[in-house]
Amino acid sequence: MHAIPTSVAAPLLAALGQQLHRFFRHLDERRYDELLQLFTEDCRWLRQGQWLQGRPAVRLALEARAADMETRHVMSNGYVAACDGDRATLEAYMTAYRYPLGTVLPQAAGPLRMNLATTVFRLDPGHDWRIAEQRLVPAVAFSA
Repeated sequence: MHAIPTSVAAPLLAALGQQLHRFFRHLDERRYDELLQLFTEDCRWLRQGQWLQGRPAVRLALEARAADMETRHVMSNGYVAACDGDRATLEAYMTAYRYPLGTVLPQAAGPLRMNLATTVFRLDPGHDWRIAEQRLVPAVAFSA
């Protein structure tokens, strides 16, 4: 693997990072219609050890999320790992926090887990960068 020049990586990091932050914000706030628009039609998502194929499968998984819990996702250490024309890969760490719904100031004993998030974006004409594939793979499990 060769390093991507900073002059190429820096603007891509800003654009792809924006999309990834937008993705996790929509997920945290359960804005699934907006989240689904960030995916390509033929997307693949490795979520909780299961591959989801296409937007309908992603929607079903999202709608099955526990209604009595909230989750917040924090992204860090993002960098552009690959770029080839209309495809680019962003790698980052995602740390998830989960707590019961409805508390004024949520209390969490600590993070739930930290995942390596590898996200392959495809430039869709007229739609900006969209997520073609995302793999969330546990990197650290935290004990309670």
